Amino acid sequence: MQCPDCGAFADKEDTFCGECGRLLSPEVPADEPASPSEIPEPSERLPSPSPVAPEPVKRSSQPRLLILVGIALIVLCLCAGGALIWWITTGERAAGPTSGGPELGDLLYEEDFEDPATGWTESSDEDTSAGYTNGQYRIAVYRQDYMAWGNPEPGLELAGFSLEVDVRQVDGPLDNNFGLIFRLQEEIEDFYWFQISGDGYYAVALSKEDDWSSVLPWKGSDAVNQGLGATNHLRVTCSGNQCSLYVNDTHLADMADDALSSGSIGLAAGAFDEPGVIVHFDNLKVYTLQE
Repeated sequence: MQCPDCGAFADKEDTFCGECGRLLSPEVPADEPASPSEIPEPSERLPSPSPVAPEPVKRSSQPRLLILVGIALIVLCLCAGGALIWWITTGERAAGPTSGGPELGDLLYEEDFEDPATGWTESSDEDTSAGYTNGQYRIAVYRQDYMAWGNPEPGLELAGFSLEVDVRQVDGPLDNNFGLIFRLQEEIEDFYWFQISGDGYYAVALSKEDDWSSVLPWKGSDAVNQGLGATNHLRVTCSGNQCSLYVNDTHLADMADDALSSGSIGLAAGAFDEPGVIVHFDNLKVYTLQE
């Protein structure tokens, strides 16, 4: 062995270095196991390293694709639902143009009101007036809750027909009624009245034996042009007890009523709470219906 201080060599049995006198301790063999007392207690051990977290599994692109497809289907359903709602809410007033319904036959009667001698009613008093004016037929109502009407002389005896006219309110409140009279029984003054209002409503009333009744109650329609100066094209087509109503080439409604089966035609206007309603009519035509 060699002295750690002076480097002198000594035998293993020597206790002290022969040169410097340093105490020489015997070495513990490297392969000799440590005593149990030298093993650190578990509490003194360093913690074991945490296990490495596994790499997250990547999501497949399929779920994302399914989500996008689902969103697209929802949007498509909403659009289809909106279109269905629109069709339901507007289908009644957009059921068909003037060309729908029974086929028209010959032009049976026509009036442009250019000639005051064609025989339509002419009258005037403090409550109403009716007559020709500037190539149109004018009806005015100056009394509250009142109406006025005019008709041709001689009258027409019609069963199946198509009757149409252009009508325009020129003065007065929009809360009113004006339109076509049909199946008029002149001697007893029974008739149907297809009427619209200046604020966008339509109805059919029956005057029979001096009593009024509602065949079709008032109902609003976007097809009716509103306001002073607005022109509306009215049309009523009747065959038997079935009649169809149109405004501006839009089908409004159908009615079935047996009270009157035939008669003549006329034009009418009325006022409700506020008088002063003035309405002009023009381009009246009556067609037969093809069998």
